[in-house]
Amino acid sequence: MSLHNSPNIIKYCVITSTAAIVLIAVSLIPVSRKAAYWNRCLDKTVRWINQNETDLKGWTKEAKESLGVAVCNGAVYEPKFKIIK
Repeated sequence: MSLHNSPNIIKYCVITSTAAIVLIAVSLIPVSRKAAYWNRCLDKTVRWINQNETDLKGWTKEAKESLGVAVCNGAVYEPKFKIIK
C-alpha cells in the first residue's frame, strides 16, 4: 500500500462513520417519540384512575400502574355501553 492511498482510506472511514451515526440518530427519533407518547398515556391513565374511579380507591399504586400499562398497551379499554329500552 502506498502512502498516497492512506489519506483516502481515512477519508472513507470518516465518511462511513459519520453516515452510520446519522442513520442511527435518525432511526432513534421515532422510537423516542413513541416512548414519550406511551409515557404520557400511562401518566394520564393513572391520573384518571386516581381521580374518577372510586371502586379502585383501595388499590395500591403498583396495581393502578399495572392497569395503566394494560390500557396503554391496548389490552383494556373503556367500553361504551348501549342502553336497551
